[in-house]
Amino acid sequence: MTNKVYAGIDLGGTKILAVIVDDNGNILNKSEVSTNAQEGSDAVIRRMIELISKCLDKSQQLVSIGVATAGTLNTGEGIVAYAFNLGWSNVPLGQLLQQAFGVPVNLENDANAAAYGEWAVGAGRGTKDCVYVTVSTGIGAGIVSGGRLIRGRDASAGELGHITIDWKGPQCPCGNIGCLELYASGTAIGRRAQQLAAEFPEKASALTGKAGTTNSITSRHVAEAASEGDELSASILKEAGQALGAGLVGIIHVMNPEVLIVGGGAASIGAPLLDPMHQVIADRGISNMAAGVRIVSPSLGKEAGAIGAALLVFNTVS
Repeated sequence: MTNKVYAGIDLGGTKILAVIVDDNGNILNKSEVSTNAQEGSDAVIRRMIELISKCLDKSQQLVSIGVATAGTLNTGEGIVAYAFNLGWSNVPLGQLLQQAFGVPVNLENDANAAAYGEWAVGAGRGTKDCVYVTVSTGIGAGIVSGGRLIRGRDASAGELGHITIDWKGPQCPCGNIGCLELYASGTAIGRRAQQLAAEFPEKASALTGKAGTTNSITSRHVAEAASEGDELSASILKEAGQALGAGLVGIIHVMNPEVLIVGGGAASIGAPLLDPMHQVIADRGISNMAAGVRIVSPSLGKEAGAIGAALLVFNTVS
């Protein structure tokens, strides 16, 4: 007997994660390898093909492949138009994977794919309206409304990190002013710590002791120092958490979700960042909307994007 299965890939700048799932999103097999993007797109795609083949067994019939990746995508043509983290421009990824396996292939923004995975089989399961926010190097969001993934005109919806929370603030590389990402991302936390350590070195000994130099301080060092009672680090995380809360109030007011899922590497810092976030939402949100949303952590872990990508294409071809 041949079992129908669906492949999902999370293509990142550092690692490639592949999963094989059944109709219900259950992982039957998974594997990951280093991306080694510096070797070029051909080598990375060859690695993806090998990874999927490794995960399949002879009793399984591959029905489709979904790929979650960052960057600008032409989903209709299966092209990665531009991916900074990979150094790719106009790579026909969908076509090449389809040629290799003879099955439909769909490309999806990584935040959208993770949101769909969490909505379908994770922390947002059973809801109609769910927003997944990832707080990491940058800040992004995936939105499911009325049971439908909101992609926008060119699949770019969900750029939560680039909404303005300070209209007189600094300019973001995206071109906007005072973007949330400049205040609440992992990158922003590290940058703020470097700034304060340079201005007040006598207060930053815990941070510089961990990082070695002021310019080497990252959000990880801030989180570690805060957990050990460092007041400067705790204040940096409080400030970032408050900024994050201000941004999330906006999306709560616009989308009125049942569930708001907050994940990503920086979000794993936990209470020092998230408690101030919760407080700002409670203080500033329209009362019934802020009180009505459940704010939770993701439940699928690092497999969320790959699972979501697999389920998205499965739902279009099954």
